[in-house]
Amino acid sequence: MCWDLLSSDPRCFQGYALTNLASRAPWDHEVRANSPTYTTKGNNASTSEAWGSPLTPFEQYRPADRRREYLDKTPRVYSGAGSIDPFSWTNQWYRQNCNQAAFGPTANRNDIDAAVTSLFANHNRMHDWSYYLGFTERNYNMQENNFGLTDPRRENDPEIGNAQAGALSGAPPIFLGRDNANQITLNDGIPPITNMYLWQPVSAGFYAPCVDGDYDFSVIGHEYGHAIQNRMVAGPDSDLSGHQPRAMGESWSDLTAVEYLAEHREYVKYPENQVQDVDPFAVGPYVTGQKQTGIRNYNMSRSDLNYSDLEYDPNGVTSPHADGEIWSATNYDIRQALVAKYNASYPATNDSLQQQCADNDRPVRTCPGNRRWIQIFHDAFLLMPSEVTMLDARDAYLAADQMRFGGANQRELWRAFARRGMGIGAASPQYIIKGQNGEPDTTVRAVENRDPRPNFETPVEANEATITFSAIAQDGVAGAAIGNARIFVGRYDARAVPIADTNTRTALSNRARFVPGTYQFAVQAPGYGLYRFTRTFAAGQVATLRISMPTNWASGSKGAVATGNGINKSKLIDDTEATNWVRPQSDVPIRGQQVTVNLAGTIARQVRRVQVSALLRPQNAEDTGDPQDVDATGKRVGDTEAQNRFTSLKQFEIWTCNAAAGKNCASAASFTRIYTSSANAFPSGRPRPLAPNMVMKSFDVPDTLATHVQLRVVTNQCTGTPVYQEQDADPANDSGCMSGSSQDQHVRAAELQVFTGFGGVR
Repeated sequence: MCWDLLSSDPRCFQGYALTNLASRAPWDHEVRANSPTYTTKGNNASTSEAWGSPLTPFEQYRPADRRREYLDKTPRVYSGAGSIDPFSWTNQWYRQNCNQAAFGPTANRNDIDAAVTSLFANHNRMHDWSYYLGFTERNYNMQENNFGLTDPRRENDPEIGNAQAGALSGAPPIFLGRDNANQITLNDGIPPITNMYLWQPVSAGFYAPCVDGDYDFSVIGHEYGHAIQNRMVAGPDSDLSGHQPRAMGESWSDLTAVEYLAEHREYVKYPENQVQDVDPFAVGPYVTGQKQTGIRNYNMSRSDLNYSDLEYDPNGVTSPHADGEIWSATNYDIRQALVAKYNASYPATNDSLQQQCADNDRPVRTCPGNRRWIQIFHDAFLLMPSEVTMLDARDAYLAADQMRFGGANQRELWRAFARRGMGIGAASPQYIIKGQNGEPDTTVRAVENRDPRPNFETPVEANEATITFSAIAQDGVAGAAIGNARIFVGRYDARAVPIADTNTRTALSNRARFVPGTYQFAVQAPGYGLYRFTRTFAAGQVATLRISMPTNWASGSKGAVATGNGINKSKLIDDTEATNWVRPQSDVPIRGQQVTVNLAGTIARQVRRVQVSALLRPQNAEDTGDPQDVDATGKRVGDTEAQNRFTSLKQFEIWTCNAAAGKNCASAASFTRIYTSSANAFPSGRPRPLAPNMVMKSFDVPDTLATHVQLRVVTNQCTGTPVYQEQDADPANDSGCMSGSSQDQHVRAAELQVFTGFGGVR
């Protein structure tokens, strides 16, 4: 790395000069002393090894070099020293398979010099790039010296970087120094802290490769993004506050990281243990070993989420990461819309143009659409309150476009927001509480409601599609109207908010308007289960969609009764993925555990298709189970535990019995296996099972007459996934899901639905 092109080092003529207006001195320069530090400390960042603390600064060691040549992967010998360059990277943590011996008195000490230098350089890169987007001294950025541009009290706060934080103090079995990264953003004038960790497989928790987060820029950029938001939104000291703001914060950080990489295509080359074909919109592909989705449920460029899906993943109740993916998908749509709009004049595929725009060498009005989007994104921060909802942020984007570009992109912005359910009629209702947390009764506080009202209309479209929904029974009383169907946009009914319903006694209409585009729908009704379909709506289209739904013969609403093993058997046949059945921890293996559904009566049904879901629900400490779920003392028991992802069903069998043919369906011997799912019916892999892979799936089975249908467990995610078994060489860590946890003794499934028909839409 070279500060200017006047250096005598020939490498400085290869396009690596870093002189710029964002940093008025070299990165390793002490401005007040006007002298190099000869180490990883400068005006923008101060970075060191932090093996002894997973959270707080623990500056035991930082590398130094009188030549100021801090990172060079080519080993070299210093004149007269005879030692190998300590900054060379050997990939020691990966090669030693997470063995703690990597920290011993070896030449490289787990590549700590390279790790510290990498984190230092990347923090400086983020400082300089975000400076040109508005994260300046006056907008509360992080610098030791603000060059007289602010009150001196807002100085002395460079980004403190802790490399390999808690590598020793947070090692297994406590794992505080593993599989994570964080940003602690303090008030302007107080140095913020970022912690980068080592990654390692954890039993029934997270299956990461043995890598160092100090080399994954998407993670480093993500954490720095938190500092940008929490300083710029609502002033430097407010921070983002509330569920939707925190969800957007996770999203903005993801978006910040992937956009930096998009604008610097030649910058990041993944280390040698990372294969090619990494998706450019994946966050954390190196640290997770997952090249397509990274650490998220969805790759933001291939997501079907919308505003009605808040809390779609049970993780979203305690963590904003899953819900942040809704905002990421929306922003990706905006980015791509602006790329398409300006591509003829300013092609996004022009690497030289992207670099010039990233370096602020040309005005944003002459840049590709992605640069215009990221500029609107940062401008909007200064227009938001700390308790901003996604709809408030939408309005801030629209205002930022008016201020920066004269409103040139209003149509593209509105379309993208509307297609993700944040149209002009969307709402995020709030309820009022008084006297909370010791406040006087006269204090009234508005608290966010997590069930928003979606809307798919814009104020700038002249001809939106108007769609009326009706639902009719396909069998039973064929053609009869279903008066309690709910229509959702997207794939989820659990914890989602419908866009329409067929119930005349609710405030919701059976009609909705849509900006032109392609939409997925999920229709749910008691007695009819869940039906999914996709439709494309054209401008000005007026249509009625008649959704023909087959009877779910395994529905409790149709008189079906569930018996067998476990707790909450009735929740397996209640037509919704919002609840689930569990076989709780037991010494009895989960293989062969079953729920048998009596299909309501002595009439045999032609079973042609089943639907099964392995989706989890949020923890419910008040769950009491079914009336028959009692312990040895007769006390009701429910599923009150947190629902670990690794307990989800993975492989299953379908068995049937026909009492109408004289079989005794109370006897297990009367059942016949008619179907065995694939071993990967609900697929998973590194780093953990994902909610989108657990949702309802349809399975065709051999046509069979039956009065009873049985779901029988073969494996759960823990027992059925080889990659979740022992992996590393750390003697203090048993990472095997079966050997190192109890999650092989639990299994959960959300639904079993049984059909004769297949449904349709006309």
